[in-house]
Amino acid sequence: MVLDFLTLSIVILLNAFTMAIVWGLIWWTYRGFGAARIWMLACLTTALGGLVLSLESLAKVPTNVIGNGVIFFGFCLYWVGVRQFYGDRRPWLESIVITVAAIAVLIVFSTIYPSNAARNAVYAVGQSIPLAFAILDLTRPGRRSPGSLLAAVAMAIAILVHGVETVANFAFSTGGIGQLHYDTIETVVILLVIFSGVVWNFGMIVMAIDHLRAELAVLTYRDELTGIANRRLLLERLSAVESRSRREGRPFAVLMVDIDNFKTINDDHGHAAGDACLRHVADIVSATLRPSDLVARPGGDEFCILLSDTNASEAAGIAAELVATFRERPVAWGARTIALTLSIGVAESSAAHPRTGRELVELADRALYAAKRDGRDGYALAA
Repeated sequence: MVLDFLTLSIVILLNAFTMAIVWGLIWWTYRGFGAARIWMLACLTTALGGLVLSLESLAKVPTNVIGNGVIFFGFCLYWVGVRQFYGDRRPWLESIVITVAAIAVLIVFSTIYPSNAARNAVYAVGQSIPLAFAILDLTRPGRRSPGSLLAAVAMAIAILVHGVETVANFAFSTGGIGQLHYDTIETVVILLVIFSGVVWNFGMIVMAIDHLRAELAVLTYRDELTGIANRRLLLERLSAVESRSRREGRPFAVLMVDIDNFKTINDDHGHAAGDACLRHVADIVSATLRPSDLVARPGGDEFCILLSDTNASEAAGIAAELVATFRERPVAWGARTIALTLSIGVAESSAAHPRTGRELVELADRALYAAKRDGRDGYALAA
């Protein structure tokens, strides 16, 4: 089966515009998601190139060179979008070099040394190079996800198909295959390129969904100011650790941490300084704890530390270490330093004295206020 060029052109343009609409809606909904904007531009750019190529009958060489040049750059934009997605440097200069180089070679084989087979080889290479670079970025260790692998496989199929098309063009130009066979191969190649384009865009949509879902999880479970866990995540982790403690008889502990005289810091230095102190405490405590532990900011200037597999003696040792650390680690604020001290309440749940997570938080909170009554800058164990 051989489809006419007009039908194939319409299918290509409709597909490109459809994907541009999808990416445009994603970008409109999530304005901070820059990769969606670039991928939308990639779809629009390739569609524009296709429109220019459809005018080939009016001015064959100029429209062929210009249209394919625009398409080359559109394929480069897919690579730029991939780099944007991962937060890498965007390869604008490399994209311009690839596009200009491909156009220059295309002009040579369109005017100085006219050759249909050579021109088709340039089309294939000019589109395949940015796709190959995108595949390398999509498949780096640590980036392999269902969406990225799907996009990479689809791009690899497009490169393979371009290779088949190049071989078929040279075979046709040398009389190796007839017109009918060549037209059939060309039709199948174009349909496969359209298919691969749909699939790699779908793969990148899956990547976008995973990215946006991860951002939502951060907003749901992380404190906006400090980046540590919020009350919601704390309560979920408390419940999980409590359940495991009941099953396995392992102890766990909670530390309630309060910055001493925090209101005075805000009054004397301003709320921006207070925010800096909160971030300072969050950073140091997070760096001190084990990966299995959790530090959360339930609100205000209070922090809660959940220590799994930790008894009261070990928890008291951690509390003492934190108190001593902050005596020596003031906050740098402009040309000044702000001294910080902590008061900490410690409570434990063990096989001998099992407690729920909420009970433990209440006990640690009472111990915290006992530490404050004793003069602050210290810790107290719950009775």
